[in-house]
Amino acid sequence: MTAKSNGLEEECQAILEATGLTEEQLNLPTFGEPLTPPKPVVPTYKANWPTKATSQSVFEQALLGQVEALTLEDERAAANVEEGEEEAVGKRDLIANVDEDGDTAGWDIGDDIVAEVEEAIVTVDGAETGGAASSEADLWARNSPLAVDHVAAGSFETAMQLLNRQVGAVNFAPLKPRFLEVYQASKTYLPASAGLPPLINYVRRTVEETDPRNVFPIIPRDLEYLAANDLQRGYEAMKANKLEDGLKIFKGILHAVLINAVGSENEVAEARKLITSAREYVVAMSIELGRRALGPQDVVSKDPQLLKRSLELSAYFTIPKIEVLHRQLTLLSAMNWAMRNKNYNSALSFANRILANGVVAKFLESVSCILPSLCSNPRN
Repeated sequence: MTAKSNGLEEECQAILEATGLTEEQLNLPTFGEPLTPPKPVVPTYKANWPTKATSQSVFEQALLGQVEALTLEDERAAANVEEGEEEAVGKRDLIANVDEDGDTAGWDIGDDIVAEVEEAIVTVDGAETGGAASSEADLWARNSPLAVDHVAAGSFETAMQLLNRQVGAVNFAPLKPRFLEVYQASKTYLPASAGLPPLINYVRRTVEETDPRNVFPIIPRDLEYLAANDLQRGYEAMKANKLEDGLKIFKGILHAVLINAVGSENEVAEARKLITSAREYVVAMSIELGRRALGPQDVVSKDPQLLKRSLELSAYFTIPKIEVLHRQLTLLSAMNWAMRNKNYNSALSFANRILANGVVAKFLESVSCILPSLCSNPRN
């Protein structure tokens, strides 16, 4: 079938004779046009490549047994070669004797000169700090004591060692998203020719710096971005009572600040303020989520132990130093929960704190509804 489809009639007849069959006895399908092999783009097989004819030497002919091809002229040439070699060896020996026995005192050559090698001139570190083979990412890791620059260079191990020594970090699993974020943002890739790796362009935060020792990578989500975006999203989550989302946002801020860099005293103060704010919100949201994990309010109210724990956590919820508006929300929640469970002393304390912080109309209405009943209660 293959021979028939490609028009090889003689090959078809040979196959039929070998099998003892005729073409009528075979059930052949309908053949289309035979496949045309692809044509070469550059027909190099048509090029006339120049070649130089080579001849066998005397020794090769002798080894191959072609003695009759040897002539006296070849033997004489071989003898001349041997004589020339002996003559050259004799001249070399003569020159050596002159060098050893000749009078060379006029040149004041003296003893053999031995170059003095100073110790510790070239070290392994010194060899690695420069050279054309060093990439800019290697310079980031060598020049900076900050973990974020080591992360951008891809040296995660040294970055973790720095964090362990500087802040005592031991669990780096929560920092993995931040590590990958910094590493991916510090370089761009330009596709090159097919089959070749892309061209890497390193993105710097010190754009105008020309000294290789002061070149550092760009850092995504720096302090300014965190304060203007992530912190505000956390505030909105707190205001909307989406504590799970808010807890993730504020923890992400702490992780981002930990893998970051500052360049001035103002940025240091801003970083400390950001850390304090995120830390207080993480504590507050964790307390409230822990209280809600005890169970629904109707179930908690029936269990004295759960009710006691719930009241304690609702009071702890008001302690973290968060924004005043958000602190009012915690106080209002704790006041309502204490009032519902007839814990009037705590409810009155929360109400007074709400009034002391300054209230908006919504909070004032809630407090004004509760205060008369609290003040008329004999316990208060």
